[in-house]
Amino acid sequence: MSETAQIGPRLSDERFFTEIVDTTRPGLEEIPDAVARGDLATARRLFAAEVRRTLQPERFFRIRRDFRGHSYMYPGETIAQAAERILRLELISCSTPHRFEDQVDWTANPTYNQYREWTWQLSRHHEWAILAQRYRETGDERYAECFVRLFRSWVRQAIVPEDAPSGATWCWRTIEAGIRMGGPWQWALHSFYRSPHFTDDVLVDWYKSVWEHGWRLRHFHREGGNWLIMEMNGLAQIGILYPQLRDAPAWKAYAFDRLVRELDRQVYPDGFQIELSTGYHQVVIRNYQWLWDVCEAYDEPVPAAFRAGLERMHAVNVRMMMPDGRLPDVNDGGWLEVAPLMERATALYPQRADFRWAHTQGQEGAPPVETSVAFPYAGYYVMRTGWEPDAIWALFDGGPFGYGHQHEDKLNLLLHAYGRLLLTEGGNYAYDDSEMRRYVLSTRAHNTIRVDGQDQNRRLHFRREDVDIAQPAGALWHSTDRYDVVEAAYDEGYGPEADRTVTHRRKVIFLKQRSDELGPCVLVIDRLEPADGEPHRYQALWHLNTEAAEVRGLSVRSADPDQANLAIIPTPLPGLSVQVVSGQEEPEWQGWKAIKNHQQGEYAPTPTAVYEWEATGPVRLVTLLYPTRPGEACPVTGLDAPIEINATVIRLTLADGRVIELDEDAFPAR
Repeated sequence: MSETAQIGPRLSDERFFTEIVDTTRPGLEEIPDAVARGDLATARRLFAAEVRRTLQPERFFRIRRDFRGHSYMYPGETIAQAAERILRLELISCSTPHRFEDQVDWTANPTYNQYREWTWQLSRHHEWAILAQRYRETGDERYAECFVRLFRSWVRQAIVPEDAPSGATWCWRTIEAGIRMGGPWQWALHSFYRSPHFTDDVLVDWYKSVWEHGWRLRHFHREGGNWLIMEMNGLAQIGILYPQLRDAPAWKAYAFDRLVRELDRQVYPDGFQIELSTGYHQVVIRNYQWLWDVCEAYDEPVPAAFRAGLERMHAVNVRMMMPDGRLPDVNDGGWLEVAPLMERATALYPQRADFRWAHTQGQEGAPPVETSVAFPYAGYYVMRTGWEPDAIWALFDGGPFGYGHQHEDKLNLLLHAYGRLLLTEGGNYAYDDSEMRRYVLSTRAHNTIRVDGQDQNRRLHFRREDVDIAQPAGALWHSTDRYDVVEAAYDEGYGPEADRTVTHRRKVIFLKQRSDELGPCVLVIDRLEPADGEPHRYQALWHLNTEAAEVRGLSVRSADPDQANLAIIPTPLPGLSVQVVSGQEEPEWQGWKAIKNHQQGEYAPTPTAVYEWEATGPVRLVTLLYPTRPGEACPVTGLDAPIEINATVIRLTLADGRVIELDEDAFPAR
């Protein structure tokens, strides 16, 4: 780009009109003569007039988009209230508000710990779309005047870098550039372009900055992951909505080509996005969907790959959904309501009764035919008794590390039963360097096993270029009407050096059907296999979604009146001990969960059963997870299972003294 600038946009008028603008377009043919005689004011006037003549708000606003969001609005705040707040220059980023005085400093950081995301996300400009909506509703020029003031302050302060990597600078990370072009800026342009505050000079600066966005997105985008999808959505929208720019056709073609190819590179054959996060799965769906909507509004062809790819991704949301209608918060995910996520899918895939069923919360359509389902490439295994709100649901993670936003959580298990989440996990948390952030990333925050006080450490040897989307996860799975069984292993090392001395293999047997003796329940069989003859200390963790937990011998039970509860009953291994930890900070963080919207400070204690023991050589631990309905007692009082690693017998002692004997071999994983 190479034009020096103290304030933005970097492009000069002369270069913009001679190199950037397509002056062969009708209405722009006189610009070269105006520039040649040095009459840049006329060039600006001609350009602005042609833009205003050809913008098509009636087309654009066919697109449905809701810009309300928890990270940049107060809880319960309306669009009208948010717009008035923005007029006062009281802006919110990452759920933290800040009041600016005369103008916004786009590199400011008012957070107590200099949380970088606050500054980065301030430049996503959701406020501009809020002002735009309110302006369309009222015609009040205060909103237009405020918007122009915000734009001019940003474009002057935020000079596009010439060669900075995609993640560099405060205002020009390519993720923010893609987000701006994929949404808020387009809503602002089509709302304000006829306002007297949106002068010709403002409009020309706007188009200069849009070109600078396109140039940066084209040349400095990421090579994979959700960033690339957001970047290409933004670039494609520039190509469609800004035909006055010479580069628009080439940018559009490039962006669509990359997006089509990324559906094969980023979406597993089972439909899950490569980052294996319920949150970023939605980010990718939304960005494809928003571009699809723009294409439909402007009669642009929608690639066939979009339709097929998004259908598979939407199906993941339905099939993974918990009985309460939410998705589990796995990796950097979220406890997301599925119904609103499926709104657009019901219109685009009218033949999918399951999409309609999920969107209407069971009022229309029909649930999927299958109950339990395997995602054999993503490595997630969903076990359920049915699709009713009081069904029992479990999720096992036996998959790969993921492309990004990963947690050290292989073999993690979640459980939802009788209308309530019973086994939870640390969840997702703000992307800062806090102890809570380190906690949610760690094995400590998940329902699996630590070795010698150390967490799993796949991150040490992880390389994105080694991710093979065509490679199945390798877990064993079998599902019947009576039971589901899944088995996987973790052998990638523990601790700072990823020591691989111990391999952890976990088998989960989900008994679906109620009998005279037992209701549906889950058996977890853990086998720890060290490659040496030294003693090792193990720690099995279970995070209960409860206010309080009771310890009865070695069993731990949630104790919430009038609600479903969970009993955890392990094999009484030699030396096995248990304690319930909640809200612990020393010697290490334990017993926490993220709450609300995963922003800074949004976490709370959660009682966590910590089972510890020491063993030399291979060892087998069997644990019963028994959910009970409100007011119901757990019928199992004891569990006995040989500790020898090749043993398969499991004996459950009932309250009336009877013993039920089960054999793992009767529940083979394949």
